[in-house]
Amino acid sequence: MEETIELRKLLEIVWKGKAFIAIATIVCMLLAGIVSWYVLEEKYESKAIVQVASAVQDTGIMSNYVATEFTPAIYAQRIKNKPIMQQALKDEGVEAKYNEKNLVATVNADPTKNLVELKFTSSSPKKAQQQLQILMEATKQKMNESVQSTLQNLESTYKMEAEALTKEIEVIIEQYNKIIRDNNLPKLLILQTILNTEMVINISEEQAASLSSVNGNLQNKLLQLQSQVQTKSEEYRKTLANYQSVKTGLDSFKPDPFIRVIAEPTLPEDASSPNKLLNLVIGLVIGVMLGLCAVFFRHYWRNSTVVK
Repeated sequence: MEETIELRKLLEIVWKGKAFIAIATIVCMLLAGIVSWYVLEEKYESKAIVQVASAVQDTGIMSNYVATEFTPAIYAQRIKNKPIMQQALKDEGVEAKYNEKNLVATVNADPTKNLVELKFTSSSPKKAQQQLQILMEATKQKMNESVQSTLQNLESTYKMEAEALTKEIEVIIEQYNKIIRDNNLPKLLILQTILNTEMVINISEEQAASLSSVNGNLQNKLLQLQSQVQTKSEEYRKTLANYQSVKTGLDSFKPDPFIRVIAEPTLPEDASSPNKLLNLVIGLVIGVMLGLCAVFFRHYWRNSTVVK
C-alpha cells in the first residue's frame, strides 16, 4: 500500500509539472533541429570496393616482390598516407585538404577474397565520389612506383653481379692460360676448358713431351682452375637469366592485374551525417530528462521550504 501511495505521489508530481516537461522537451528538440539543419555541415559518403591480389598472375622471379607490395593491408595503409594523398588531390586541382578521418579503409576478414572496402566523406556527393576516385588512382600509382623502384634496384644488383662474375672468370682463365703457356702445353686445352668438352687434338712431339711431364701438382692446379671456371660460368648464366627476367618484367610491368576495382565509387544520394532523426530523438530524451529533473527539484524545494 505504501509503495502504491509513493508511486501515485510521483505520478502526481510529474502530472503537475507536465507543462514544464513539455516546454523543456520542445525547446531541446528545437535546438537539436536547428543544429542539425542549420549549424552542422552535411557530409556525403562515397563507397567503393577494391580487390588486391598478387597471385592472379605469375611474375616469375618478381613474384616475391609483387606479393610483398600488392596486399590488402598495404593498400589500406598507402591510401591513408596523408602527404601523398594530399599531393594527389593538389595535382588534380582539388583545393580541399586531405583528412584521414574522412576515409575508412576496411580489409575484409576473409583472406581468400583480398577485398578492401573504402568509404570517403566530403561536403557534396560529387566531391566525395571524385576525391575517392583520385585517391584510389594515386594509391595504385604509388604501389606501382614502389614495385618499379624495387625491380630497378634488383636489376642493378644482378647487373653488377654479372659484371663481377665476368671479371672473376677472366682472372681465372688468365691464370689457366699462363700455366698452359709457361709449361708449353697445347693451347687447345684452353678451348677445351672454356667449352667444357673433351676434344681430340693433334700435338707435336714437344707438346707431347710437355704433357707427359705434367706432375700431379700441376694437374691439380689445372683441374681446380677448370672447375672454378665452370662454377663461375654457371653462376654467371643464372645471374644473367635473372637479370634478363627482371629487365623484361620491368619493361612490361603494370599494376592493373593485381588491383581490380570491384565496385566503382558511388554517387551518394542522401547525406550520411548529421543523422537528423537521431538528433531529434536525442533532443527528445534530453528534454524529458531535464524536465523531470526540474519538476522534482521544484517539488523538493517547495517541500523543504514548507517544513522550515
